[in-house]
Amino acid sequence: MDNQVSPVVSFPEFCFTSLRVASLPTPEDKSITRNVLFVGLSNSAKLYVTSDSAMTHLLAANANSFCIASGFLIFTTTAHEANFAPLMMLSSILRYQGEGNESVTLPEWEKRRVERGSRIVTAVPSAMSLVLQMPRGNLETINPRPLVMEVVKMDLDA
Repeated sequence: MDNQVSPVVSFPEFCFTSLRVASLPTPEDKSITRNVLFVGLSNSAKLYVTSDSAMTHLLAANANSFCIASGFLIFTTTAHEANFAPLMMLSSILRYQGEGNESVTLPEWEKRRVERGSRIVTAVPSAMSLVLQMPRGNLETINPRPLVMEVVKMDLDA
């Protein structure tokens, strides 16, 4: 309206090329108002997550790539692992941290070994697959357990 730009969130480092917004389903508890997460990957391989009213949290200091699919933040690391962090859990961590609890330890979430130097190209939720690009340029498709279990859970609930 007034042609002014105002910041929504800020990260400790510049995350221009790798920034994603994840919309979370509206919870049944109406006192929880955070339903959007912002995820950024800096050039120094640090993966940050924040919401519009919470502090920024460093998820990984060695991230290569990431994507958001099927309710998960999926990221690869230089330790040759693909990590599957549930978005609802990340939202809870940010809410807990925003209540003045500075020292929040990250829980252990599902991990899977991947080939050295693998980067995420995309995730296909309907096919329960994750497409990775290998250092030599070839593409590989894997079916990680968290993506498969999410589809199975949806089928059982239907």
